[in-house]
Amino acid sequence: MFLKKLAERKLVTIDYDKNGILQTIKGRVYRLNLREQILSMKDEQQNSFSIRLSGIRKIY
Repeated sequence: MFLKKLAERKLVTIDYDKNGILQTIKGRVYRLNLREQILSMKDEQQNSFSIRLSGIRKIY
């Protein structure tokens, strides 16, 4: 259900769990690898982040 929101290529904010710590990132999705279950994003300063889909808690 949330994959549809990720495919819009708009700014999204994602709350995700990384090593037991809840983190938040705001940016654009530039790659979605369903085979490896990884979402790649770039924030507003063009820094790249990779997030495991299983770690995502909320998308808005």
